[in-house]
Amino acid sequence: MDLLNLFSTLRRHMVIVSVILALIVVGCAYVVFGIPPQYQSQVQYVLIEPPPAATPDQIKDDPALGKLNPNNPYTRLPNPSIVVDVLSQRVSADGVRDDLIKQGADRDYTMAATPELGSGLVIEIIGTGHSPAGSTKTLDLVVARMKTELHDMQTVDGASDRYLFQALPVSPPTPPVRKVTGTMRSLIAVGAAGIVLMFAAISLAEAIGPRRKRRARSVPSRHLPGGEPPNTDPRVIEPRGADARTIELRNDARVDARTVDRKNGESDLTVVLPRLTHEGLGESSRGKPGRD
Repeated sequence: MDLLNLFSTLRRHMVIVSVILALIVVGCAYVVFGIPPQYQSQVQYVLIEPPPAATPDQIKDDPALGKLNPNNPYTRLPNPSIVVDVLSQRVSADGVRDDLIKQGADRDYTMAATPELGSGLVIEIIGTGHSPAGSTKTLDLVVARMKTELHDMQTVDGASDRYLFQALPVSPPTPPVRKVTGTMRSLIAVGAAGIVLMFAAISLAEAIGPRRKRRARSVPSRHLPGGEPPNTDPRVIEPRGADARTIELRNDARVDARTVDRKNGESDLTVVLPRLTHEGLGESSRGKPGRD
């Protein structure tokens, strides 16, 4: 379908097009003004590995080191980045998320390792909210819970604080910024749904129209004898009003005359055949020479 046919089809169904466009405008207005805006702020933390367990010489120099418990299970892992993955999973768990929501945090916060620097030891936390103050509060609650979870998961065997991973901020938290990508996605979705609905309605109307025309052509005419179909040729003008009534009366009179002739024992053929017979005999007698 080229552009000319497309525009012609849209022009034939301006009512459908107008209704769908009105629905699209209403949907976009609701997305822009009805849905609360989304703000977010973020901060990055890097995990610092703890020192190894004290050697006998260090304990001899500082006897207090001998009283510390170096039994941290995460220091025995081959890759320290596993600590970041485990911590992200703990903070993002449903139970922790529900607990933070009860404290006033937004549900859509995220926490994950960032590969930009630190070889997997850098954590990026994004706090969200429907206002700048809400996103800042969410960020503070998530950061505090992250530090708590980091401490608890390393002290399952009673490790001392000297032998724990420490989280240090890379930079201060960013100011809350309004997130427009979600609004744009919603607007695009509303527009696409409206366009699909419009073309579906136009296709349905295009399919129903010819079917109605064929059904109308199959209905017998009330003015034509014998139940002939109505005139569909635009070049032929059908009589209307008094002219149509006159033609109908003439047709009825012709039908009545033929009925009377059939009742008298004559038909159209009985009137024509004798005439043809006499004329044929006369011509044959005139055409043959007489016998001497």
